[in-house]
Amino acid sequence: MSLSLIKYYFNNLPIYLYKLNYIGNVLNIIFASLLLLGLVTLKIKNENISVARKNFIIFLLIVAIILLVLVFLSVKYFKYDNNAYLFGFEIKKVYTGLFFILSELLVLYLIVYIWGLIFLFDKLHELRTLYRTVFFVLIIITFSIFYVWNLKEYREKKFITERYDYALIPGAAVWKKEKPSPIFEARIRKAFELYQEKKISKIILTGSNAPGELSEAETAFKYLVRLGVKVDDMIIENKTSTTTEQVRYLKSISNQLDNKKILIISDSFHLPRLMEMCKFFDLEASAIASNYRLSFSKTVYYRLRESIALLLFWLFAI
Repeated sequence: MSLSLIKYYFNNLPIYLYKLNYIGNVLNIIFASLLLLGLVTLKIKNENISVARKNFIIFLLIVAIILLVLVFLSVKYFKYDNNAYLFGFEIKKVYTGLFFILSELLVLYLIVYIWGLIFLFDKLHELRTLYRTVFFVLIIITFSIFYVWNLKEYREKKFITERYDYALIPGAAVWKKEKPSPIFEARIRKAFELYQEKKISKIILTGSNAPGELSEAETAFKYLVRLGVKVDDMIIENKTSTTTEQVRYLKSISNQLDNKKILIISDSFHLPRLMEMCKFFDLEASAIASNYRLSFSKTVYYRLRESIALLLFWLFAI
């Protein structure tokens, strides 16, 4: 349960926005319940459990708690170099995410370990538990993959008669000479297409930059200006560096937008995770996919990547 509360706290969301039926919260509750029920059952049963194994369980619980404390310290107190990146992500987010993931993996290992002691009492239990935990994680990832691959496509037909006050373009990679990547360009062109058709009135551009480069938002701004979009019809936000931050930003200004109708424009493989973020942040928005088409191999790659990213957001809201 602590994870459910922590992720709302870190995103500056009031606790009344907590939804019991949100998939991420359901997963957190299931894992916490399995762990607590297992500990209680093991305590009641208390048969043939060696002191060494009891101490091992206590040790893992302490480490899991320490990792959650490190998550809190990483977000609130640790100082990181703002210009330091690892695998394309800010170093702060990498460390915070690592602490979160390790803590959750320990919890999953403990769940499998404890219930294994309750029902199995097999030899090499610690090693066998590791194998079972990997299998458990694969099942959870498969659920995420199924969710991403089977969601409806965000096609334009349902939006033909709709008109939106604001459209958000999430930032994406910028290539050399301030050129948007093909994926980013497709998002921008879809926004321009809808703008020309007067289906959207204003465009919100988000996305920061790597050191020494033009921000994603400014790159999109220049591109749209060249296409003929009025400067006054665009809002630039160039501080956010992740999709989560961009949805959080949109939530933060939603009151300023007077609850106007909002449309999010991105890629079909990206939108399932994006819309789950909107649910988490209690943000009313619709979505439409760009016209970008992926090859089969890239479709598999991006869908798998999004499945992992969605699972991480469900569990940790990062």
